[in-house]
Formats: sequence, structure tokens, C-alpha cells
Amino acid sequence: MAMRPMTRHCAVMAVALSMAWAGYPESDEDQIRKLLVEMTTEEKFHQTCIDNECPEHRARWLKCDPAGGGGTAGGGDGWFNLKDISRLNIRGMRMRDGPKGMTCQGGNGPFSPPCPEDGGSPSFPSQITRAATWNVELEESIGRAIGLVASKLDVHAALLPTINILPWLNWGRAQESYGEDPFFSGKMGAAVVNGVQHDQKVMATATCRKNAKHFLANNIENTRWWVSAEMDEQTLHDVYLRAWALVVADSSPELIMTSYNRAQGKWAFTDPKFINILRNDLGFDGSIMTDWFASWEAITGGMILGEIGKSSPFYGSKGFIPSNSLYNAGIDMEMPMCSKNRDAICQAQTCAGDVEEDCTTLKHLDRVTDRILRSKQRYGLLAAMRNHTQRITWDNSDFDRLILEAAQEGIVLLKNEDLLPKTQASVSRLAVLGSAEQLELGDHGSSAVKPSGRMVNVLEGLKEKYSDAEVIMINNDLSSPDVAAFVKSCDLVVIDVGLNFTFEGEFIPPQTGGDRMYLTLHPQEEELIKQASKLSSKVVVAITSGASIIVENFVNEVQAILWMGYPGPLGGLALANILSGEVNPSGRMPSVTPKKAEDYLPKGISAAPWALETVDVTPTYPYSHGFKHMWQNGIAPRYPFGFGLSYTSYSYSEPSTAAAGSTVEVTVQVTNQGERAGLETVQVYATCKDCRKRRLPIMLVAFKKVKIEAGKTKDVQLTVQLKDLASIQGDGSSHFFLLEGGVYEFLVGPCLGEAVLRSSMTLDEQTFRYPGKARRENFAPWWRAAVAQAPVFEAQKECPSFKCVPEAEHLLLKGWQLPDKSPLDLLLAVSIARKHAAISVTCLAVALANRFRNEEKSVVAFGPGLKGFRRGISRFWAFEASSRMGT
Repeated sequence: MAMRPMTRHCAVMAVALSMAWAGYPESDEDQIRKLLVEMTTEEKFHQTCIDNECPEHRARWLKCDPAGGGGTAGGGDGWFNLKDISRLNIRGMRMRDGPKGMTCQGGNGPFSPPCPEDGGSPSFPSQITRAATWNVELEESIGRAIGLVASKLDVHAALLPTINILPWLNWGRAQESYGEDPFFSGKMGAAVVNGVQHDQKVMATATCRKNAKHFLANNIENTRWWVSAEMDEQTLHDVYLRAWALVVADSSPELIMTSYNRAQGKWAFTDPKFINILRNDLGFDGSIMTDWFASWEAITGGMILGEIGKSSPFYGSKGFIPSNSLYNAGIDMEMPMCSKNRDAICQAQTCAGDVEEDCTTLKHLDRVTDRILRSKQRYGLLAAMRNHTQRITWDNSDFDRLILEAAQEGIVLLKNEDLLPKTQASVSRLAVLGSAEQLELGDHGSSAVKPSGRMVNVLEGLKEKYSDAEVIMINNDLSSPDVAAFVKSCDLVVIDVGLNFTFEGEFIPPQTGGDRMYLTLHPQEEELIKQASKLSSKVVVAITSGASIIVENFVNEVQAILWMGYPGPLGGLALANILSGEVNPSGRMPSVTPKKAEDYLPKGISAAPWALETVDVTPTYPYSHGFKHMWQNGIAPRYPFGFGLSYTSYSYSEPSTAAAGSTVEVTVQVTNQGERAGLETVQVYATCKDCRKRRLPIMLVAFKKVKIEAGKTKDVQLTVQLKDLASIQGDGSSHFFLLEGGVYEFLVGPCLGEAVLRSSMTLDEQTFRYPGKARRENFAPWWRAAVAQAPVFEAQKECPSFKCVPEAEHLLLKGWQLPDKSPLDLLLAVSIARKHAAISVTCLAVALANRFRNEEKSVVAFGPGLKGFRRGISRFWAFEASSRMGT
């Protein structure tokens, strides 16, 4: 079935509506109560995970295959679609990854209908490139487009955005973030959540990974499964919870995904402290899920993750995540496969545990089912089932316009020495070097999308734009006299360089993604730039990467530099439009660009806690990093936070500030002094000149992107919330935010550079608390009402009379068995390469069991001793995997 194009009119209407909504609505209590009474224990349980009857303990003891067989291996439908309960009209939640758009391909092929046969879907620029637009309205439009795609695919939960900042620029998944600042990340994240959820058809997951994700402090990739983010309470609240507070308050995400890593020594998905902060302080009232296989000890213990896995403090251990810990923490969904929750419910139903603990487990099941049903009710999933037989075909025309707009606004002009723009008429010869023939889309993990629309790499974009010129791709060897002569004769030399999915991205062992090993370009690319700059004074360097690149080795040798992030399938066309002057660049850096890697972090912070040689599994997280740390200590960056050049110039009047209740209104006049229209991003920073208590040295507190015609002046008003200036006080058990009385200086300008203007005012002391609930206005008018709370129970009062009845007919899967005492405790072989690796998920134990029915013989077959056994496993694994996957 063909998809109807999204019209501009519809998009504008969606903006108007979504801006008017915020908060969690009242539920139909009668419907929820009736369903809870009618549901069996098994039906409740199937709301919380995908049950293939293979919890980790059974997989480890050779009892089952966690891949489930068939198309579930590698993250297909079986990893993302929960079970329908057709007799009660309760739809199983259907999820897809979505940082760059909805995925339609996983494992060895496309998802089931309505995904198209080729697995394609509209693909947008990476989140970091969209961050560089500094355009909240544009990000909400992209959220609406992703929500539209999701609804056409009958996807109920879009797993985006990533609400994690960059205490380290090296973070491998920086491309899935909004950069280094929590305030900025919160505002951009709320915008895309509002967009996805604007018509209450698709839930957003914020992950702490729309859902929003990944909660909490997920800022290191290579050791993400066990690293512990060590920080004091003020750092936790002022820095690493701040973006989450903004996203929840401003957009009410229906789902939040927890992270793999620990924080303050505890996993967020097993520690009630963090979930209580999320619900009781920040006001989150949706459902909470784990990241994929986060509760499986073979992963958190590092047992299947190669050499880096040995750094896990739990390496070789079992039982360090108790079976009922997810329920006790307040987690609603264990994703994707039932494991710990299955063990806990099985134990409760078969009278295998402590009576009060078993009662508590089943009460928790009622509680999480209640919350999930509320989420489903809000988004229309308490309805008849839908059967999909036809595959969709995409009309990408409207999506492509939005994709191109985001790429063009996200490309940042970092340097321009009177070279750009170069119009078509001014170029007769153009040399192209580097990797311009490769369209690098970034991460090959959970944000990988196969684009359904047009794809244009840098070489193709330049040939299309400069169609009358001689555009030649050079193979990066400039030693030939003929090649050198051609480069010298060119009107423009474009060098496309940067990173790809093998050097950064979601870490999928052994060779996909991971944290960046260094912050510069690759040495061979820097050498190519130097050679070209000796031949030409018209060199443009276009950089692809997930975060800032240190350019000190070549910045003074070239005439122009642009940073593109990962600009998406139309990145080559977007770059060509900017180089030719058809588009006036307006991107701004979402992270500072230091001159040296060590400038970014305070002294005493581990420089590379993810690296095998310097691994630190309990790194101290900085209170102040990046532009805040550098500003405080007088460290000059190469390019400030929020920096970006234009083909026009702007002047600012002296800003004025006026207190207005709980806000400060900042007004400034901005004049476009050039001859072409442009988009200017006005930024406001604040610092307290005489505060005595510990606080962040400087903070971004407001920003706005405005279009100004050539020669025109625009009055720009920005609102600063006083609560955003406050700093946490307290001991963790009781806390509040304090706005210390004193003189505050507001810095206004195009970035945090030398051109900022200053306005000071005295503010009186005020205290603030977390909102406790999201704003009801986040939701449509027909849902507005007081926030409804899920039922609460107290084990001490309700559980003394509990009795398990293992013989009862309604028992959940009576055939479940608890762990036996098998002498053969094989490591669970689960690859987290859940999509694009040749082997996505399989269980070595099953393979061995199929080959060797006798456990003792299987050990002997590989020779005596543990080393021989492990070597045998490795050899057998390679053979068995190739035979199972048909490679």
C-alpha cells in the first residue's frame, strides 16, 4: 500500500497542537480495573517481556536457545513485538529503534509487514547533526515525521531519543546524542518527543537511551555493561539528571529505557533509588524498560565480550542480579526476553521462595501491568488486533525535503578564509579527494536505518551541483605530476574525510563501533590534507564524525573547514548546496572543539576509562566538563560551544534583562549586515559573580534560532527560567534546588566566544523542587485531568495472608522449571550484535547439546583441561555459527 505524502499544512497544524500539550492524563480507572481482574497471571506477565521460555539460567544449563529459532535471531520481530491478548483486546506493544528513523531491517532481512520487502524506511541525519541545527522547531518536525512513519508501520514505541551528554568527547555513541550540555539536550530531546507523540498514536522512549534512553549516565561505550559512573549527589542532579528533568517536564515521554551501566555502584534497572527519582521527583508516569539483555549476567559479567569483558567486576560470577530485583526496583518491562522476571514469577507460583517475597513479586506484577495498561490506554492499544499482510511502499518526496533541510542546517562552517561560497559559474575545475564516493551514514547498531529514499554522496552532490565543471575524483595519490598539475589548476579542492561505523558507534564485538581511540582525524587523512594544501590555496575540508574533531595539525594550512556530523542520505547534496552558496550555512557546534584532548576534562578525571590499556570501571564523572570547565579555567578552545560561521554577518545591540516572576526576560536586537538572508542562533549564558556555594561556573540558559532578511533588524526575546539557574542542595535523601541570591551576569551572543555582550542583575534567593509530575499540557485537551497514580501496596500489610497454590489451573505455564544442578555450566554465548553482525544471537550451549547428547562426552571431545575446553568452544562456535546462519 502506498503511503500518502505528508503535507506542509498538516505539519504546521501538528506544531500548533503539540506546543499546547504536556503532562500525563487521567486514565479510565474502570477499564483498567476490569482488565486487571480478568487477566490471568500469564497474560499479565506477557505484558512485561517477550517469552520464548528461555531465561538465562536455562540457556546456560543447555535447556533452550535464547535466539528462539527462525527469524528472531538478530533482532527481528521476535525481539521487538510483545504478545497480543486478543480475547481482551489488549495489543502487544510493537517497538523499533529510531534515533535516525524507524528501522525496518534486522538480522538477515526485513521485519514483517507492513515493512517493505527491501527493509527500507525514511532515514534522517544523525541526532548529533540535528543537534547542530540548534533548531527546536525543526527537531519537533522530524519527530512528527518519525511518528508518522511509525504509525504507518503499526509501531507503538519509537526507541528514541538518546538523552545522554558528553563528559568525554570520545564516547562512541556521541552521534546519537545532542552534544555536551544537559540543558540543550533536554530542550532538543523534549522537542523530538513532542513531535513523535503529538497525536498520541506513537509513544516515544527516552533512553537514559521516545522512549527516551538511556537512563542513567550512559556515556561510555566499550565497558557500558558494567562500568559504574561514580559521582556525588550534586553532580548527579546538576549535570546527569538535568536533561531528564527537562524532557519529562516538557514532553512527558511515555516510555523510558534504562541503561546497561551502573551509577554510584548500582544498576539503574535494579536500584529503586534511581527509579524513585524518575517517578517521584521528575514526575515520570509512564512505563520503564530495560535495555536489550541488560539483565543477562553473561553480558553484564563480560563473559561473552572478549578481552574487554575481563574488566567486568562480575567476570565469571553468577547470581549477582537477583531474580526479583527488576520488579523490586520498579522496572515494568524486561527487554527483550523474559529472564529474571520469569524466574521470579516461576518461583512465586511454585512456592519455591520466601512467602512474603513471593507475594511481593505477584503484587509487583499487578503494579507494572497497571502502568503498562495505562500507557496502552493513552495510546489506543486497548483495541482490536491488526493483521498485516501487505507491505508498504514509501513516497519519500516530503521526507526528503525535511531530511535535506536538517542536513543543511546541521552542517557547520568552522573556517572560511574568503574562499566560500563558490558559485557554479566560478568553478570550471574541481578536484575531489578522500572518501567522497562513500556515503557514510554512521552507526551500524541500534540507530542503523536502510534509507528508502534518494541517496547522494559527496562526489555525486558536487557533480550534480557543478554540472558544467570538470569534477574529478582523485585516488588520494598526489605524487603523479599530472595529478598534481590538475589539483593546482582547480578552482576548488574538496577533501571529504572523517570517521565511520568501524571507529565509533554502538560497540558490537569484535570490530563494530566503540569509543573513539583519538579525537583527531586518522593520520593518513591529515597527511592527505597537508599534501593537497601544498598544491592548492583553495582547499575545503569536509569532516564526518560523531563529535568535535581536533584540527590543530592542519587548521592553518587550509582555507575552509566544515563539520557535518553524519548528515544522512542527502548529505552530499546538502554540502554542495552550501559550498555553492545556494544555502547560507547556519549550523552551530553542539560541543566545544578543544585544541588538545586534555583541555576538555578537569585534572584527575580518567582520560580514557574505556580503553583496554587504561580501563577504569569506576571512573569519576566530572561535575564540570567541556565548555564549562574550559571557560572557568581560561582554556581557549579552537571553536567555542555554539560556534558556526555564515556567509553574512550579524551585529547585536546591548541586551536588556528584566525579572518577571519566576523568569528573566532577555531582549536583544540582531541586525543582518550582509547582502543575503540568514539564520542566526541567539544564545544566552549565565554566571553568578558572587555566589559562594558550589555551582556550575557557567550555564546555557536560553537559545533561539531566527531568520533575518538581508539588511533587516529583528527584536529577539528569550525567556530564562530561574529554576534553570539553581543548583541542588541536600544529602540525597532530602534535597532542593537553590538559586543563591547575588549578582548574575547574562552573556548574549552567537556563541560562547569573545563577541558576547553582557547584562547584569541582582536576583533574590529562591528555592525550587523537582516538579513531581509532568505538565498536563503535554497531552491533548481530551486527556487533560489530574495525574492518576498506579495502585500502591505495602508488603507488610498485604502479604501475611498470601498463599501460593502450585496446583491451581490458572498457574503461569505450569511446566516451568527452576535451575537444575547440571555439572556443565557453559558460558551463554549471546552476541549483542542484534542487527548487522553476521551472527546476531545464538546459543552455543544448544549447538553443543545438539552435537553431544552426553554432557561429559562433550567436555572430553574438546580435550582435557579448561584451556583446551575453551579453545574447543571457540573453534566449534565459528563452525556452528557459519552453519546456522548459512555463511
